[in-house]
Amino acid sequence: MTGRILRRILSFLMTLFIVSLFVFASISLSLGDSSSFVLSDEASSDAIENYREAKGLNDNILIRYLRFIKSFFVMDWGKTIGGEEIRKVIMNSLPVSLSLSFYSILFSTLFSSLVVFFTLRKRRQGEGKLINALSSVFLILPSFLTSLILVMVFSLWLKLFPISGYSRINNGFISHFRSLFLPSLTLSLLHSSIMMRIMYTTLKESLDMPYTNTALSKGMKENRLVISSSLKPSLPVFFTLVSDSMATAFGGSCVVENVFALPGIGSLLVKGALERDASLVSTCVMVVAFLVSFVFLISDLLSDAVDPRRRRAYEKA
Repeated sequence: MTGRILRRILSFLMTLFIVSLFVFASISLSLGDSSSFVLSDEASSDAIENYREAKGLNDNILIRYLRFIKSFFVMDWGKTIGGEEIRKVIMNSLPVSLSLSFYSILFSTLFSSLVVFFTLRKRRQGEGKLINALSSVFLILPSFLTSLILVMVFSLWLKLFPISGYSRINNGFISHFRSLFLPSLTLSLLHSSIMMRIMYTTLKESLDMPYTNTALSKGMKENRLVISSSLKPSLPVFFTLVSDSMATAFGGSCVVENVFALPGIGSLLVKGALERDASLVSTCVMVVAFLVSFVFLISDLLSDAVDPRRRRAYEKA
């Protein structure tokens, strides 16, 4: 058990290391830096050189990478080119993205579970056509187009939810939930496209096992069979789906947060990229990578805990 956990933690650290290499290399090799944004076009070469020297942009690339790694783990993230503390800016934006991810995963899980449950409950020929049709439609719709459709229907026509903006939970849960409903619904449709299909396949395989037919022959109701007899064998897949949805939520939040004017990590990342703020962009990406990798770590540990087959595979390895 201890060795399995240590291997998962080592994989978590290796993921962060590889991501940090790609992030730092991408930013270091990109054309231009923050000096071209902060300083005017009329700035002299001496002024540009002094700025680069003060920011450490002229240092050796290895020194800059080690400084970047150290500053990230000690949370000494420096300041933006506007003079704000990066740690404070990210900590103000992080709850928005986390709330958006949580609600989107919640919506997609509830919707996918209900559709799959009522589909498997009938267990008729061609039962998977509804799942395939819905997942295909949700998958091909771009996030920005889905956002516009939802805004037109729920905001402009029905006037149920605000078009844009964010209300923090301190201002009341109802206001907070209403401000995140449409963005979360937009992301949840993308999650549902994958979640429905995988949940359907996994649960159907569980229902086709001999022990489920035995339970039915002994009088177990089909509703209870779908929920109880098939749920536990499908939990490892469910944990993986949730962790994948978390990664997708952070990846798709850039578009959704900008469409709905949410002050989250995605909007902050776009702002930093436009301003060529290397410190802000690299720190945002590393924070997202840390959170996603941590969710995958917890998902793997939970899957090992509920699936004896995975535990036996590690014992034999």
